[in-house]
Amino acid sequence: MKEKLEKVMTATKSVAKNMLIYGIIIISVIASFIVGYTYHKLTAKNVEHEKEIVKVRKSDVTIAIDESHHLIIINNNTGDYTVYQDSIGKTIFKLYAANVWGQHSSISNTIKP
Repeated sequence: MKEKLEKVMTATKSVAKNMLIYGIIIISVIASFIVGYTYHKLTAKNVEHEKEIVKVRKSDVTIAIDESHHLIIINNNTGDYTVYQDSIGKTIFKLYAANVWGQHSSISNTIKP
């Protein structure tokens, strides 16, 4: 009985020793990842670009929309132009059309027969 108890105790010590070693390794790896992530987060600098706002008069530019619904703004003085994607062109056109036809503040009434 004493021999079995000794065998069990040596096996338990061996397993506990291995678990302790693997536990230390796993904790070290996790701590290293946490330190690396925190270091990167603290040292990374977010570059913020200043927004450029160019004010122009209506007489200085011409606005056009091509067949693909791209918005084109043409500088009348220099002839330079800028092309914007189709979603911007559609949005500007809808706003302009609503403004021209006076639909921006109209109230629709439904008449029931």
